[in-house]
Amino acid sequence: MRTGLMRWWELGRVAQASKRLRRASRPQDVEPARHELAERLLGLRGLPQKVGQVLTLSELGTDTPGFGSLAEAPSPLAPEAALEEISRRLGRPWREVFATLEGVGITASLGQVHRGVLRGGRAVAVKLRHPGIVDAVRDDLRALGWLAAPLGGWRGKLDLSAYRRELAEMLQRELDYHLEAQALRDANARLSEVPGVTSPVPVDALVREDLLVMSWVEGQPLAEARRWSDADRRALATTLVRLFLHGCFTWGVLHADPHPGNYRVSRGPDGRPVLGVLDFGCVKPIQPELPLGLGRLIALLRGPAPEADHLLSAWVTLGFAPELLEPMAEALPAISQVLLEPFLQDRPFEVRSWRLGARISEALGPHRWNFRAAGSASHLYVLRAFHGLVRHLEVLDAPLAWGPLLDEARAPSLPPPLPPPASHLEGAARYLRVRVTQGCLTRVALTFRADVTAHLEELLPDDLARRLAARGLDPAAIGAAAVASGLRPSELFHLDEGDRQVRVWLE
Repeated sequence: MRTGLMRWWELGRVAQASKRLRRASRPQDVEPARHELAERLLGLRGLPQKVGQVLTLSELGTDTPGFGSLAEAPSPLAPEAALEEISRRLGRPWREVFATLEGVGITASLGQVHRGVLRGGRAVAVKLRHPGIVDAVRDDLRALGWLAAPLGGWRGKLDLSAYRRELAEMLQRELDYHLEAQALRDANARLSEVPGVTSPVPVDALVREDLLVMSWVEGQPLAEARRWSDADRRALATTLVRLFLHGCFTWGVLHADPHPGNYRVSRGPDGRPVLGVLDFGCVKPIQPELPLGLGRLIALLRGPAPEADHLLSAWVTLGFAPELLEPMAEALPAISQVLLEPFLQDRPFEVRSWRLGARISEALGPHRWNFRAAGSASHLYVLRAFHGLVRHLEVLDAPLAWGPLLDEARAPSLPPPLPPPASHLEGAARYLRVRVTQGCLTRVALTFRADVTAHLEELLPDDLARRLAARGLDPAAIGAAAVASGLRPSELFHLDEGDRQVRVWLE
């Protein structure tokens, strides 16, 4: 594996390839650019390949996917080297354990999988952690240090370092195959509640930190099922939705790596569809606030027209920052209806006609910055799992009713607590607004409750605070003076740096 400065150099080349793909306008230019990006992501393994695996979701159902190799590709190790590495990690020659073992494996982001047969005749998958991948992941996370800088450089509730920590924690867990083996044991104990699902069973005596032997799950890629009958596709779609809802509301843990390489479809002895769920390295424990908040939102939306304050309370229970949501409270009913639409219907829901991206952009309007910044980093892998679910359902094209499945998963439906009574002084500003523009582009546009002005200095990035100080401006003093004057509508400061403008005001 490339490490250190060389890997950073290669990451830079990935960024350049991504830029070329975004700028490609002619069809004859798109395919070479996509191929170049896929090859660079695949060659680096680790975090770059994980990013690429997310891209494979956008190509589900196509006959010529450009990023398909990022989900399943030949292993990078030569066959002899791979078998030698397996022997070393077992602590004995592989032939003492396996009757047969294929030297050519299928690569993943952090490891590669080889098919084998134990001496007792049992077919198994042998998952080998890539040599050097621990150092590579460490370098990738260091290269992502920019995530510690918030959107547009703004701190406080906008500090994205929490996302970096969330990503780092999950990657570290994925590198320890003892943890994945335990996740498999836990999953197999739960999956009996969802018919039509199978997953690998670890061979406990052959589990190491960097080697995992488990039963082999037969089947075809999930996308192949789009050619099956309506009834069979609906059965698979129902299983996928059940897995997500039970993960959120019943088990408190989600399979959070939904790229196409982690699913197989087959038929059981009775001819019914069976979904094989592979790779339990990335499982996300659910914080109790998430099912509680979701349950409250859905209960409110299923009833008469909900009040914006009640919806706000439910979103805050979910983990959203109230000081960023309150200024956009009037938009929450429309946003909630669009985002949770599948959960609100007892009739079959057409995922393909959802138009989630366009409709949520329309509902957010000028509040998109606030909504993005208000969410919790703990939602990162939940959103990843949900995005994967939606893409797989689009490919299966088998509408089904989510409402009864939600009730089956025992989603809580507690009413929201009453919001505290609002107090507002006559003549005082309601909102603190922040806008950063560069040329004709808006880099940051945020709206806080006006009382956040008391902590103005905590919102500013260090470089901006220094530039203000060089002009004799003290953010803490500006905030304190605004509070002392009763938070009257006024401009707090406007920094003109030529092409870049920073304006902060109360209104």
